[in-house]
Amino acid sequence: MSNRHWRKSQSEDFFIKDSKRKGYRSRSVYKLSEIDQKFNIFKNVKTAIDIGSCPGGWSEYAIKKIRSGRLLAIDITEMEHIDGVLFIQGNIQDQILQEKLFEEIGNKKFDLIISDMSPNKTGNKVSDQYKFYNIADSILEFSQNGLMSKGMMVMKVFIGHGFEEFKSDLRENFETVIYFKPKSSRKESRETYVIAKNIRYNWFMNNFFKNTL
Repeated sequence: MSNRHWRKSQSEDFFIKDSKRKGYRSRSVYKLSEIDQKFNIFKNVKTAIDIGSCPGGWSEYAIKKIRSGRLLAIDITEMEHIDGVLFIQGNIQDQILQEKLFEEIGNKKFDLIISDMSPNKTGNKVSDQYKFYNIADSILEFSQNGLMSKGMMVMKVFIGHGFEEFKSDLRENFETVIYFKPKSSRKESRETYVIAKNIRYNWFMNNFFKNTL
């Protein structure tokens, strides 16, 4: 698609127009809204974290749903302030930063992890997919340490190289794994969203025995 046609399709995108009209930070807020309406992901959530939060569309929506709870946001790129959201700049793969995240919620665990993160694209599909699933694996690993046993993880994934292996890892670590493509996600996009909940008991047992050997 030429740049001229790409710009034309962007300008005709209802969700882009509507997000600008309403003052949202990005059109991605509609994706989270659709997911929430269908799966009620913020029910009883007191602690949540938005991984890869910049520019802040998901955090903006989430803080209105959590209200009296705690919402942390993390990104390697600095994010403009949102009232009620604690932003921490850094990489989720950093173990020291992860410890700081837990300290901020009283060394407890999160009820909900959300992530609409995408790495910067190079144009090489294989390389881009590899980079994405390297980060996705880190988020999955973080969920096993940082999520309540009955907690939920909602994140964007891309169909392509690495997707099937990641699907297998999700099924191994969560009792319920659902895939959903919001209407606000462009049809030609390879993105979809996973809603995973209830960490499997077997994972805890395996992890316990590894740490005690």
